[in-house]
Amino acid sequence: MNKAFGPEFQRDMQDFGTALKGTAGEALFEHGTVIPSKANMPAGSNAIEQGKSLLAAYRKDPEKFKKYSGLLETALNASAVGDGVRQIPAPVKLPSDSLGVTSLRDDQKIDAWGHPYCLLASGNLLAIISLGPKARTPASCRNFSVSKKDIFSAQRKLYERPSGEVILIVDRGSQKRSIEQAMERP
Repeated sequence: MNKAFGPEFQRDMQDFGTALKGTAGEALFEHGTVIPSKANMPAGSNAIEQGKSLLAAYRKDPEKFKKYSGLLETALNASAVGDGVRQIPAPVKLPSDSLGVTSLRDDQKIDAWGHPYCLLASGNLLAIISLGPKARTPASCRNFSVSKKDIFSAQRKLYERPSGEVILIVDRGSQKRSIEQAMERP
């Protein structure tokens, strides 16, 4: 492995992990799949060459990879929140945020920036909302910068708004897990 990455193995591996997560996050948010396309993957004749190319791309633009890495982590935790909420029987009142979902580990209740998710229901649909990286701490679920109508009429089930919120729409009656629903097109 030292030959593949170089003398700063630990730093290289940490950066490589962020680059991989960032590539998967970009694929999820830009193409609706967690499998990166050939266009998103660096060129190389073998895995070592591709790894070196990906690490070089990360070093050129680390902020892009960190952004998408955070979006991937946020989407995966939002999916866990959606699955946790779907276990709550329909007549029971839903909590207003993910901190009230007792079936989850503490690290699943927060987005990549340390904020709890806001929960918003409309009929059988549930919106799991990360207020995004620019949200003030403590984050408040009382005032969104987007209307309930706009949230539930979106063309995608998982998306990032221009203002930074990350929203996952889940059908509570579906048999599919939340992450599967996230990748469906309406």
